[in-house]
Amino acid sequence: MYLIILLVILVILFFIVIFLAMQFFNIIFRGYAPFISTRSQVIEKILAEINLQPGDKVYELGCGRAGFLRAICDKFPEVEAIGVENALGPYFLARVQTAVLNKKIKIIRKNLFNVNLNDADLIYCYLNLKTMTLLKEKFSRECKPGTIIISYQFPMNDLVSAKVIQSEKDKIYFYKI
Repeated sequence: MYLIILLVILVILFFIVIFLAMQFFNIIFRGYAPFISTRSQVIEKILAEINLQPGDKVYELGCGRAGFLRAICDKFPEVEAIGVENALGPYFLARVQTAVLNKKIKIIRKNLFNVNLNDADLIYCYLNLKTMTLLKEKFSRECKPGTIIISYQFPMNDLVSAKVIQSEKDKIYFYKI
């Protein structure tokens, strides 16, 4: 019995070490944003500021576990929610959680720079400053006029935000293309 418990603990530790090694590699060598979820209080602030219509397409770039999209689907069940995640671990977690919770969210495993955003009505990002700076050009090229882009904590330099919600710990940037 003790051997089985020890084996289970070792397997869990093995997967944790693999996940952390992948995170380290992605952050240091690829410049990816770390796997950190948006707090529910921040998501609630964002939801209070937006108004979506049935059929609107909402993207979460670097969706991780797709917490933002799950909240969107709860408040606006008629929207089309699409999560984009390139890292295998968070992608797998998002797929499992959306399936278990029976959420109507499409999760794509793809580099966010290779996803066409021309049909997006709203895009949410919690990435990093470098990635947001690079995305600014992509948004300008691909997004239709009126697309709302929301960035948690990291602004798109040289782009004027339509609104900024700021608290002691948080900054939420709203942009309109």
